[in-house]
Amino acid sequence: MPFLVQASTGLPIQSVSYWTTAERRAADIQANTIANELRSLVYLFLWADLRKVDIPDRLQRGEFLSLTEIVDLVNLCGRFIEDILSEFESLVPKVRPLRRAKRRAVKSGEKRNRLTAIYSYLQFTSAGFLSELQAWPARWDHYNAVRKECLGRLKGYRDAIVSARTSSMDGREGLVRTALIRMRDVIHPKHPDNPFRPSVRFRNYLLIRLLLELGIRRGELCGIKIHDCVFGSEVFIQIHRRPDDPDDDRKTKAATKTLARELAVGGGLASLLHEWAVQHRPKLPVAREHDFLIVRLPDGEKMTLDNVNKIFRRLRQCVSGLPSDLSPHVLRHTWNDLFSDTMDRNRVLPEEEEKLRMHNMGWSSAQSAKFYHKRTVKRRSNSALKDMQDRMEADTSASGVINGSDG
Repeated sequence: MPFLVQASTGLPIQSVSYWTTAERRAADIQANTIANELRSLVYLFLWADLRKVDIPDRLQRGEFLSLTEIVDLVNLCGRFIEDILSEFESLVPKVRPLRRAKRRAVKSGEKRNRLTAIYSYLQFTSAGFLSELQAWPARWDHYNAVRKECLGRLKGYRDAIVSARTSSMDGREGLVRTALIRMRDVIHPKHPDNPFRPSVRFRNYLLIRLLLELGIRRGELCGIKIHDCVFGSEVFIQIHRRPDDPDDDRKTKAATKTLARELAVGGGLASLLHEWAVQHRPKLPVAREHDFLIVRLPDGEKMTLDNVNKIFRRLRQCVSGLPSDLSPHVLRHTWNDLFSDTMDRNRVLPEEEEKLRMHNMGWSSAQSAKFYHKRTVKRRSNSALKDMQDRMEADTSASGVINGSDG
């Protein structure tokens, strides 16, 4: 359970802890997601410390933030933490000198995430104070009006930020075909360009194929247990949500952000999975003490999220022909592109395709899909655009209009 701690006292900030437990954790938000939200909320309290603003007191008294303060806070949320902390040096001389970096701006998506967490905290906390004024209608009306004004302006600035994720021109995409073929070739244990030492090649081969062919997240992969693998005439892997799993003692726990689901494992991947579970994993001493499928080598300890990142970092650094942003999440985008291609070949109706995609990805809403198959959407859109242009060209020629002349 993550907490936001006041450095001067060593104690969690009370209002933030209540928001975390009553709003975020009660909504079944995973601990890793809450931790990221608290990192975003740090910027609100750093801004408050710099500007001598007591946030909980402001909310309790119904003063909130002025327009000037909101603009100042929004600007601060677009800065790097080193730049912000350097401002404290002049205020508190005893603070350890920090490396002064040239003024830079964080990515728009990061700035938007910070403001989203701040908005959620202010909205929830102020709603608590508002509820206490129900016996005094006039005070309730005044507080509610000021609250709406402040939150509305903050939300307006947040919504005006177009992140790379929401832009059709930018954002993460799946692998192009040449990079996908290159990666699939080079991760084979016997490929001469395989960058991994021989003892880990089979494990890494299985790991990457599971991510690519099932479209699962890194946390979901590390959370799979042996008994989640169903072997028989058909092979399945069950993806479960296990918040506060007592068997998971990793510092950053493996978490499933999406819905629980059962995914079919076919052909070659099923054989690899069975070989790992029956022949390789049981030989590792520590692996006998826990039930997690993917483990570290040579001891058999539970695989960590950082270990998975290191595998992809080595691929990026050592293998030519792979993109510089290759990551587990890029493979999730790639899965969505491959899934769209399969649906096109099988002539599956869009409504049915949407349902199938939602099940496989574990989404409760189709809204997430637009972020995961941008390459497919662009391909389909451009194909339709060229088809439309060709038809217009044909219609023009058929009507007897001479092309290539102004008159």
